[in-house]
Amino acid sequence: MAQLDLQAKLAILADAAKYDASCASSGTAVRRDVHKMHAFVRFREMRWSILTPELSLHWDGQRLEEGPGATRADAPSGDPLEETWRTYYASIFNPARLKVGAMLKEMPKKYWRNMPETSLVQPLIAGARARELEMIDRSVAKDGLVHALEAERAIEPGGNLRKSWEALLADARKCTRCDLYKHATQTVFGEGPLDAAIMFVGEQPGDQEDLAGRPFVGPAGQLFDAALEKAGIDRTIVYVTNAVKHFKFVQKGKKRIHSKPGAGEIEACRWWISNERELIRPPITVALGATAAQSLFGKTMAIGKNRGGALELPDGSECWITVHPSFLLRIPEEDRRREEKRLFLRDLKRIKARAEERG
Repeated sequence: MAQLDLQAKLAILADAAKYDASCASSGTAVRRDVHKMHAFVRFREMRWSILTPELSLHWDGQRLEEGPGATRADAPSGDPLEETWRTYYASIFNPARLKVGAMLKEMPKKYWRNMPETSLVQPLIAGARARELEMIDRSVAKDGLVHALEAERAIEPGGNLRKSWEALLADARKCTRCDLYKHATQTVFGEGPLDAAIMFVGEQPGDQEDLAGRPFVGPAGQLFDAALEKAGIDRTIVYVTNAVKHFKFVQKGKKRIHSKPGAGEIEACRWWISNERELIRPPITVALGATAAQSLFGKTMAIGKNRGGALELPDGSECWITVHPSFLLRIPEEDRRREEKRLFLRDLKRIKARAEERG
């Protein structure tokens, strides 16, 4: 591959783009596109060209020539180096450090068509949780560590609880109980220790959860994590799941917009949440939002009326109802949003105190 100093490449791209005076004076657009040059441009193994609608630059190994503007059809469609990019990307992908929101922010989907490795992104994300558990298992086997996962499997003699949960998970991944599976990326099942004192039940996975295969990892999940921390609740010792296991959305352009599950979809998914609760038997179940409450009680439950105290579920266990974290994100008025966050934190602190009281 012909080598050209990176700064020279950046200078060529900046000249070709013909930034207007306002961009040049602020430098913001220039810095943004320099970052894009570093992150998103892929050079192929050939005498290279830089193609823009305004002009083209061509390097034949000895001489740099300027040419007319080009279209996307003028660009070559493939190269042996693309397999190298894919191999490299797959080898450095670390499922234990996956943060879908941060990844999509740094690598927006609109650039994916120029990057050969992005064909691997969705399958790598979809399999991240399974790979993470495999990494933990290998570490335990290699180092003889007394890991939380091993303790989780030993809750019942012979690890039968863990085996039952894994069987339930395997069945859920093949779920076709309603039509949501046809468009979602995957089933998003619950996660957490199987002896958890508190089970949190949300509504359904969102866009980022659908890609990651894990509950509460998007914006609402980040708010949820922050609130748990303030309330003194360790997320690693609670079980987190959703009433509906597939992402329901409306496609608007390139975006997938959340759509509230219907009563039929909630009812169809009660099979899974009921079995999760039957296996884990949490002393306290928390319904985050109206959908979760409807799933748990089998009927509509007004949040305002039922919030703030312990309620009895049909099976005789204890449930608390509060708002869903996404509700807090949608409040436009700053004063009201601050007050609702305060109330949500109050609820979490009461739930923590109740869990400690019950031992």
